[in-house]
Order: sequence, then structure tokens, then C-alpha cells
Amino acid sequence: MSDSACPRVSLAHYPGMSRFVLDWLGGDQRFLPRTKSTPSPSTPDASPELISALIESNQRWGLFVREEVESWARGESIALVAGQQVGFAGGPLYTLAKIASLLKLKREYAANGIRATIFFWLATEDHDYNEVAALSLPAKAANHGRRDLIHLRATRGFESKETVGPLPIPSPLIDELTTYMTMSRPPYLREGITFRDSFAELIATAIGNGIVLVDSLLPELRRAGAPLFASIGAQWDAVQRELATRSAALHDTGYTPQVVPRNNEPYTLFFRLNARGERELLTSPPDVSSPETISTSALTRPLLQDFIFRPAVFVGGPAEVSYYAQIGSLHALLGVTMPRVALRGHALVAPKRIVRYFERFGIAPEEIFSTADDVLAEREPKGVAEIHSIRDEAKRDLMKQIERISDLALPADHALARSIHRSVGHLEYHFDKLAERAVRGLARKDRERYAAVKELIATLYPDRVVQDRIVGWFAWWCESGSYLIDRLVDEIEPDSDVCKVVSL
Repeated sequence: MSDSACPRVSLAHYPGMSRFVLDWLGGDQRFLPRTKSTPSPSTPDASPELISALIESNQRWGLFVREEVESWARGESIALVAGQQVGFAGGPLYTLAKIASLLKLKREYAANGIRATIFFWLATEDHDYNEVAALSLPAKAANHGRRDLIHLRATRGFESKETVGPLPIPSPLIDELTTYMTMSRPPYLREGITFRDSFAELIATAIGNGIVLVDSLLPELRRAGAPLFASIGAQWDAVQRELATRSAALHDTGYTPQVVPRNNEPYTLFFRLNARGERELLTSPPDVSSPETISTSALTRPLLQDFIFRPAVFVGGPAEVSYYAQIGSLHALLGVTMPRVALRGHALVAPKRIVRYFERFGIAPEEIFSTADDVLAEREPKGVAEIHSIRDEAKRDLMKQIERISDLALPADHALARSIHRSVGHLEYHFDKLAERAVRGLARKDRERYAAVKELIATLYPDRVVQDRIVGWFAWWCESGSYLIDRLVDEIEPDSDVCKVVSL
């Protein structure tokens, strides 16, 4: 395997992958099309106020996007859209995978003479503080063998629906990160900076120009969405019926709808932002006289993006693809053009030294979604089977002897039955543990291979969670800089059914 080669694993082996998404990738278009026709730009109905707000907000974060925004507004470029929460220090690796997918698509369209503008939606209206104010990083070498990840987290002692984007990042959380990374505070982690501004400035620093960040709390954005809000409000009951019908069809086909209403209540479509910045659930059509206070739900956010930006392509993770399967019929009902929906590229990263283990030790990429003992035990099937046979035979012999004891002792001491029952349970447990230990010992016969598999799993499947779902990309970027971005863009395969292991 060369340094640039990337092991590939089918998403069918990727733990927790949505069955709906796998079927859709395989060509099932019952709930969501998979058209890949060549798009052509269209002129959006973008107000001068929205155009100015996008340019000015990005400039505050260090991104100069006037040319990109204005070319889109003139109908000279297609829109590519994705989005993510404004997670601390950039959030998990899949955030960067989404951005890399957008950049890769933009490059591919440019090669075919099609200009594209990237819009990356910042979900600043989200109120999940515990998810945003957390970061997992790869454990340093000194910690390997004890744990795979270091978890940084800020919590607050009260429940709140306050939108997280405008909230300041707790200083102790920044201190934890900079101490662990042995770095001084960069500008995007300065004292008092908000989750929104920190995330945006980090993206600007890591990616540079060529991407337009969209603050979902921009008043101009909400005002641009007022006609959509009004349309949904005017057809409230019809929207609810369409969602119920579509969800029932998904359920009847064997899929689990991505959004389920609570306790037979209507589907959540909107929230209202109060004076304290908290999201209050709306159970009836919104008052659109103040669109700046309307906040979308998971079901209406894609509609707002499609209404305002008219994207040729929306790039999303498995959950976001599933949202579109649930709301697909609403586009026609509301007169909103449906974009091509593409699955984000799936990529894991590791140093070249570790990636070379796949070839050196003959390890199949899908084997990393297991444990080192299980992987290597598979390579010793005869010995493992013999250990299990000995264990089972010993347990049978033991039970025969215990039955003999029972036959002799129970007539004299009936209380002995409970003691025998407990003893049997303990003995069976210890027999099983002894067999497990023997299997591990058998697997460790090849200690070098065992260490390699263990390191691969600790890197790519830490704490039994796939790396891109949990591990922040920040540490790798601090070490590799733009090389990380370049490698991901080069290797990412958006809208495909594979996950690639990218060597750094």
C-alpha cells in the first residue's frame, strides 16, 4: 500500500448506519430521488439586505466572500449547501467531512465549467448546550492503554432552551483545551468569545475564503424566509397530514422516521425566540409579523435553506438525508424546489504509520469495528473452538458432580439448595471468564499484530464509537494544518457508499 492509498470500507459495515440510507444509496428511490443531472444556475430572490448581511457577517469572521455571494445572487453560480452545530473547537470530524464534501463537489463542478458557491449553515439557534460545549480528543501516547479519548466538557446546572450560538464559551473549557494541547490562546478562543464566533473564525482560519458561512440567527435571513413561514402557517393542517402520511409510509416499509411527534401531538415545525433568547415551542401557525423571532425545527430548516438559497445540491449526514425522506412531499405542497440530496463523504483519519498496519498485517478495514481480541481470535478459529469445547465439557462434568452432591446432601439439609444454586452461577461465570482469558492469550501469540490491531481500533473506533462521529478534528489540524484539509478534499467521496481511511 502506498502512502497515498486509502483503505475503503463499505458503509454497510459502518456501525449504526441508517438502513434507509443504505437502501437509498443502493438505488431505492421510493422516498427520495437520487438524480445527478447537470445543474444550471438560477437567479434567487435574494434581497439586498440579505446579500449585505452575508457579506458583512463573514467579513467580521475574516472571510471575504463578496464575489461568491454576488455571483450567486446574479444567478451566475449554483448553490451548494450543508450545515452543522457550532461545536466547541470545530466539533467532531464529520463537520470537516461535510465541508470537504462541499469543496470536492465545487472542484468537480468547476472541472465541468459550472461555477458553484458554497453556503455552510451555522445552526446557532440550537439549544443543545451539552452537545455544543463538549469536545473529544485523541489521547496522547502516555495515556494509551488506559483510554482512547480525552473528553472536555462544560455543563450548566439548569435546563435551558436558550440558543447556544450567542453564548460565551466558558473560560475553563478553553483553558482545558489549550493546556492539553500545550498552546497559547489563539484569537478564535479569546476570552469571552461566543460559540458562533469561535466556530466561524476557526473555519475561516482553517479553510480560508471560498466558503460562505450563514448564521441561522441573522434577522435578514428570517425576514427572507417570511413568505415560507406564512405559507406553512396557511397550510398548517395539510403540512401535518403530509408529514403523518409520509412517516406512516416509511414505518410501513420497515424504516424508522427520523422525527416522531411527542405523545400524539402535532409535528414540531417552529419555535418562537423570546426576549431572553430562549426557544419556545409553537403548536399552531406562527405570527409572521415578526419573522426575526421565528426559529425552525429539524423538519422546517431544510425547507428554509431550499427556499432562500435554492441549492443545486444539499450535502447532509445520514440523519439529514432521512429528514428529506420525511419532508419530500412538502416541497411540492409549498412550491419549494427540491435540491439534489447527497450524503456527506465518510472519512476517518490516522497517521501513515498506523494506516500501513492494514497491509502489513493483512487486516481488513471493516475489522476495526470490533475489538483486538475478537479480530485476532478470528485468526485462530481452531484453537478458540478447542478452548470453548473444553469449557463446555468441563461445565457439563461439573454439573454432574454437583447433582451427585445434591442427591446426597439435600435430604439432610434443604437450605443447601440456595447455596448450590448460587455456587453454580459463580462457577459458570468463572468458567466463562477463564475461557475468555484463554482466548485472549491465544490471540496474543502474535504480540506485534495484536498491538497493531489495538492501535488501529483505538484510533478509528475509540470507545466503540466510529471516529468521525465523536473525535474532534482540531488536534489533527493543529498538527497537520492545511495538509489535513487538502487530504480530506482529495480523498473524500461525497454521495458514495464507502468510508475511507485517510492517511496523514
